[in-house]
Amino acid sequence: MSHKAIVFRQARTVVVRVAGVLLVVAIACVATPVFAQIPPEEMSEKSSTESPAKQIMGDWVRYQDTAKGRLMTIKQHLGDRTILTIYDPNQKPLVSYRSQYKVDDSGSVPVFRYKNKVVVQGPNRGAKDATERAYIFRVDDGKFYEVHGMLPGDDKQPQLIIWERLKDNPVPKQAT
Repeated sequence: MSHKAIVFRQARTVVVRVAGVLLVVAIACVATPVFAQIPPEEMSEKSSTESPAKQIMGDWVRYQDTAKGRLMTIKQHLGDRTILTIYDPNQKPLVSYRSQYKVDDSGSVPVFRYKNKVVVQGPNRGAKDATERAYIFRVDDGKFYEVHGMLPGDDKQPQLIIWERLKDNPVPKQAT
């Protein structure tokens, strides 16, 4: 790879990271006035008293529209493991993963770390990936915000994924 290509790649990486930081700052700027208007006694007791690890426990859902219809993804945080299942428009599982996780809340933002991913259902059933991955997150008002690509060493473009707390699961829970 030429020197010019290396410099361009490094500059592109910096631009992508700055864009990601600006996205997070923009979200914070939009959210801050909302929080500032809520008296402390009306803020969710859960968000102010529970640790980030406890806040993420339970079931979360997000939807994705595709050419084949609307896919539903359910993520279950079960103590120290996660089960993530993607369902087709007829609520039949397409693929399901299991992984171990831990929450690191020792810094200024909580970090979700997961590893030992195993495909438990789908075309690659039995495939394993021991690689540890991580992202920063926040739980607020029934939503779980994942921000990928912002930690040191992340070389992917920043991405925001928003999950909603699942109250009424339309499919039976998987065996844990």
